[in-house]
Amino acid sequence: MLRRTVLAFLLAAACGAARADEPKDLESVPSRAFPEEVRQAPAEDATPWIVRWMIRPLRRGMFIRLPIIDTDPNRGITAGVMPIWVIQGAKDDRIEQIHAPSLTYNDNFSIIPTYRYYYYPQEDASLTLRGSWSKYEREVLGQYEDGSILGSDYDVYARLQYNVDAGQRFYGFGPDAPKKGEANYKEEYFQYKAGVGMPLLQGSAWRLRLTEHLQSDRILDGPLPNLPLFTAAYPAQLARGRQQTNEHRLSLDYDARDHGVTTSRGAYAQIYAERAFHGFASAYDYSRYGLDARWYKPWSSGDGRVFAVQARYEQLLGPTPPFWIMPKLGGKYNLRAYGEGRYIDRGVATVNMEQRFNLFESRMAGVTTQFQLAPFVGAGTAFDNPGRAAAKYVRPVVGAAMRAVAKPQVVGSVDFGVGREGLAVFMDINYSF
Repeated sequence: MLRRTVLAFLLAAACGAARADEPKDLESVPSRAFPEEVRQAPAEDATPWIVRWMIRPLRRGMFIRLPIIDTDPNRGITAGVMPIWVIQGAKDDRIEQIHAPSLTYNDNFSIIPTYRYYYYPQEDASLTLRGSWSKYEREVLGQYEDGSILGSDYDVYARLQYNVDAGQRFYGFGPDAPKKGEANYKEEYFQYKAGVGMPLLQGSAWRLRLTEHLQSDRILDGPLPNLPLFTAAYPAQLARGRQQTNEHRLSLDYDARDHGVTTSRGAYAQIYAERAFHGFASAYDYSRYGLDARWYKPWSSGDGRVFAVQARYEQLLGPTPPFWIMPKLGGKYNLRAYGEGRYIDRGVATVNMEQRFNLFESRMAGVTTQFQLAPFVGAGTAFDNPGRAAAKYVRPVVGAAMRAVAKPQVVGSVDFGVGREGLAVFMDINYSF
């Protein structure tokens, strides 16, 4: 666990080495402005010796000798190395580019080579490129985000991805799906997603956003040993060939955060409605609506302590689409004591609260990093509709996160969550919660 914690800290200190698998539907457009005080260095260097040993400052950036130890609940233990080159701008300390190749090994998925490249043309824009090819899995991804495209008030988001993910799990439907129903499947999909946002009024925190998402899926048996074949356990959930969906989303956003990634104050809310039409580039007809609300309150003492709250709700309407695009409960982004997709139904709801404490700050190669401890509690449930949600199916979570924040661009975290099925550990980067 200690090695994994060090890994997350170093990722944040490196300002951008990404985790192995990013959420498919996460959109995070950085804020255009952030407090000037985040540029200031701490009075003295309290960097742990192991961090100083692994990070080598360069004339314009740093080089990091990074070991990888990952214990994803759905994938098992992954180990390897990731040398990282962080390149700063010629005129200031702002991170401009990151190269992060890695070579890892997993007993279930064999050797996995990956290359990651990050480019930050300005403080509210980023380009991400990632490629990986292994025995069971492969990925090619390109993503671009810009909070002020061409100097305007419009923000844009675009993602193009081909991915084969062999670590997925399915337990059945409903909030009481038993652990013994577990089966492993491999999901092969191609997707593109594009969105544009605009302020409702000049200088307003309210924005209107349109998003188009097309995805083509194929579900196959997974390679994990000691689990039943998916085709044998759930034959009714398979479809011939590829299945395509085309979702059109309209959302109303309120964003008064100081920054969309390294958030320390403010509020964020998104209300959205989504529609897929059968025959209009989609094999299914359904609607989806939901709410994502977050609030961050710093303590008046100004010592870096922040109280954070998040509430999410999502509901699917109409004929039931395939299970892999239904609302899911579990994983880093909604219930941090269960693997991704542990519970699947037509609706989910979660609440999470955490208190973030600054342990110390460090400045290396021109980058100031805050190291934080964040105890958290949460609860969530899945249901067919809100009227059928039952208290006995609410799943509580308690735990703590180790966070490393390099403002304004990067946050890395390792979350240790305990629920009814024991301990789960998640590692992530650039998710503000």
